[in-house]
Formats: sequence, C-alpha cells, structure tokens
Amino acid sequence: MSNIQLDIEWTEAASRKIEKLMPRNVNKDSYLALPPVECLPMEGDVLFLGPAGKQQPFIVAERQYHHDGDADWTIILILDVPQETH
Repeated sequence: MSNIQLDIEWTEAASRKIEKLMPRNVNKDSYLALPPVECLPMEGDVLFLGPAGKQQPFIVAERQYHHDGDADWTIILILDVPQETH
C-alpha cells in the first residue's frame, strides 16, 4: 500500500491573494478542505478556497508527483489565480 502525502504550493500572485483572505495569524489549514487523493483536481481545474462567504477562485496551474522512495509519494498542487485577477 502506498503512503501518499499532499502538499500545496502557491504562485506569487496566489500567495498574495490567499494572504489577503487569510492573514498569517489565521490557521489556513482550517479553510483548505480538499477532496480525497483519489479525486484530486487536475491541471486547469478551479478550486474555491477561503473562509465561509469569502471563497475566491484558485486554478490548479500544475500537479507534480514525487517518488520519495519505496511506496512513499508526494503529490504537489501548485495553485495560481485565474488570469483576469493577476
């Protein structure tokens, strides 16, 4: 059985946007509910993230897979903002 870890990385524009939505003193993990690994979004999919009532769109710019040895894998979602909000 594989051990799969999920990481989220942000482009510079997405990082600025998420920081406005959720300042550093807020636990961002509490707002970043993602589907199970089997249903993870693909490149080009849009996720709406942020506190209730203030969710904003973030696009999956890239999805990377890293083999960490044996049955260990890391899936990295790189999130960006849609082009019209850059």
